[in-house]
Parts: sequence; structure tokens; C-alpha cells
Amino acid sequence: MRTILTGLAALPLLLATLAGGAAETLSRDAIVRSLAPAPKATTRSLRPAAPAMAASDKAYLDQLPTRGLRIEMKDKLAEIVERNDLPRIDIEIRFAYNSAEIAPEAWVELDALGGALLADSLVDARIALNGHTDAVGGDAYNMQLSESRAEAVRDYLIRHHGIDGERLIAVGFGESRLKTRSHPEAAENRRVEVVNLH
Repeated sequence: MRTILTGLAALPLLLATLAGGAAETLSRDAIVRSLAPAPKATTRSLRPAAPAMAASDKAYLDQLPTRGLRIEMKDKLAEIVERNDLPRIDIEIRFAYNSAEIAPEAWVELDALGGALLADSLVDARIALNGHTDAVGGDAYNMQLSESRAEAVRDYLIRHHGIDGERLIAVGFGESRLKTRSHPEAAENRRVEVVNLH
């Protein structure tokens, strides 16, 4: 009986911890921390130092258009992001079924993202909004849907948070970069990956 009572007494603490953890994943501050650049190699830090990005990579990212990237541009962008291990975070944004219309329940995440992109450490950053789908549907359809959804997120951030559109690059990857390849139809594959390009 004592074990049951002790367990029940600890329940509020467990629930508060779980709620706090869940809230943090959607908070502005958590997004800022995820997108913050790693410290330069000349400083001492517990976080590994970021290697300097090649000038050619930086020049390529600087000239990218804000939408309508061709396939080869998307591939090169993904290659640069991986090679330089650029800061990023996956955010699950809900949309209406088979649509780029943002569901109202996604506004909380988008508002947290908008606030994060206006933080002092990110206010000048150029950001890629990479739309991804699951593997349900055809390749061409998913590519177009992911592009439209990335553009919808971009438009929301511009309209509701006043973020300069030149900072935001909308990219659609369709089903080409599944997060969970072993479960291609899984919900976690449907996401917007936010990447700090510099």
C-alpha cells in the first residue's frame, strides 16, 4: 500500500516534468538553441567548434533564390547542409489533408518559430524551410505538395511576424529525404526542417 501511495505522490511531479519537456520542444527558446550556430574554433566551449564553411559553399547559399529551386539546386543545398552540419530543427506542421493550407493547431509552432527567427542571435540568419512528405502518393505530387507547404510556412512567417522574405528559402524535397526510411508512410516523415544557413 505504501508503494502505491508513494507512486501516486510522485505522479504530479512526473506529469509536470513531462509537460515541461513537451512545452520546451515547441518554445521559442528551444528553437533558438537548436538553430544557434556552433561556436567558432577559436573559443573554448563544451559544444564542439564548427569548422569554417568553405567560401564557395557560403557564396552558393547567398545566391539561392527564395523559392522555385531546381532539383540540382536542392541537391547541392542538402549536400552543403550535411557537409557543414548546419544547425537545424524538424518541426511538425499540420496541414489540411492533401493541401498546403496550414491547420490552425499549427499556429502555435509557427508563432514560436517566428519569435525565434526574430531573436538577436538569429535576426540576420538566412533560413531554409525544407518541406518533406511521407511516401504516400506519387513522387511528382509529393514534390509539389512539399514545395507548396514550405511556401505556405514562408508566407505565414512573413505575414504574421514581419520576417524579411529574402531571409527565407522555401524548398520542397517531397519524399526524397525520409526521416524514417523503415516506415516510409510514418507521420514523422511529414515535417518542415528549418535550417540556419548562416
